[in-house]
Amino acid sequence: MKCIYCNSETELTSSDIITYAITGAKLTKSFVCKKHNALTNDKYEKQFVSDLDFFRNHLGLTTRDGKPIQYFADISVDGTEMYNVKVSNRESFYAPKKVVAGVDEEGNKILMATMEKLEKIDKDKSFTVDIRDVTLHKKISSDSFLGHYAVHSIAKMAYEWYCYINGIEEFTEEHNEIVEYILGNKNGNFVDIIIDRNYYIAIDDLSQIGTNTFFQYDDIDGYRYVVFDFWKTVAYRVRICKSLKYNIGCDMKPVIYHLYLYHIDGSKSSEVFSREHYFDSKKPTFEVVQSQNMTTEQMNVFAKRTEKILSTMILSINFLKKVVDKITFKLGSYDAGKINVAQLLEFEDNNIIDTLELINRLYCHKDKYDVTKSFNQNLRIILKLDSDTITKTQEEKKEYIKSLMAMDKEKQLSDYIWNGIHVFNEIYENEINLTK
Repeated sequence: MKCIYCNSETELTSSDIITYAITGAKLTKSFVCKKHNALTNDKYEKQFVSDLDFFRNHLGLTTRDGKPIQYFADISVDGTEMYNVKVSNRESFYAPKKVVAGVDEEGNKILMATMEKLEKIDKDKSFTVDIRDVTLHKKISSDSFLGHYAVHSIAKMAYEWYCYINGIEEFTEEHNEIVEYILGNKNGNFVDIIIDRNYYIAIDDLSQIGTNTFFQYDDIDGYRYVVFDFWKTVAYRVRICKSLKYNIGCDMKPVIYHLYLYHIDGSKSSEVFSREHYFDSKKPTFEVVQSQNMTTEQMNVFAKRTEKILSTMILSINFLKKVVDKITFKLGSYDAGKINVAQLLEFEDNNIIDTLELINRLYCHKDKYDVTKSFNQNLRIILKLDSDTITKTQEEKKEYIKSLMAMDKEKQLSDYIWNGIHVFNEIYENEINLTK
């Protein structure tokens, strides 16, 4: 085995083919030398990942050691504006274990913590604020998905995935152009954005929020491409090399695409989809555009797709199991009087709230659950869903939280949650047995 960037046979390291920070489904291979592994990471991937920290947090991804992803945002607290605050979850500013630091409009440092902690720092400058209604503001830039660091990182992942899936274990001259682009030695239009409406209709039925989908194909221009559908938001088309297989002389016929899906919960799967295509035309298989040439209308389409990350609950049973286990642990402390309802709900954390509502709905419809069918098949029937996600508005979330608070006052909340936990765990065990 040699390095797929330079053919070095020494200091080969394990490369995260799909950057570990954007997936739960790990894919690695030791076919990149230490020098070029470090180069791509330092030059592009670190910044690419950092730009996505806000989305990674909402998807429930964690650091390598299992800690919540931190990101910078602005917050409003009782009329006080704090800018550039490091946030990991709602608990980090509702019940901070450490001092929360930010700056005001003039750049002066502002600290937020308990009065006890603040008085030790500077007694005279401490004042009380009401934290019952903390508002978080986060500016999202399209560069996170379409900028320099993004497209080069995407090209790197597409090339390494292509080598991995095709058993390529050395650098060859046919890949020189894409390699030079990834290493920063060559400019060019190697990464396009798919804007084909029919493509997204097809792929959306097969994927889910947080899934990374890859496939390869040959196009009319004589090149081989890898399509990287990132988190079911933006699909990139990466030019890998010249193709020797494309047959221009064919009439219209269905083309079969073999998809490899890497899910947020760590699982992997495969799918296929097809579409009719005129092989004797000059029209490419998919309608694409360079990111810098996207129109306002096209940008708005992708903005709406990325917004789904922030309002969608991923209905993966493995993902939900992690959240349910977390709730189970905290519920024990709640029942023992060690934490209050706010701490139990992690100060209205989206994943906690959404999971509580889901497992209760499963409890209410437990008689309708068909143990011969999968979890997601049952959800589609019971909850009348048309996909593997649930989308909720902020108003719906607030109303549900009010009901939880009412149950807490009536000492009914614990039983309500335990009922959902027991039913979910039974469903989870059934799912394990189905997949054996």
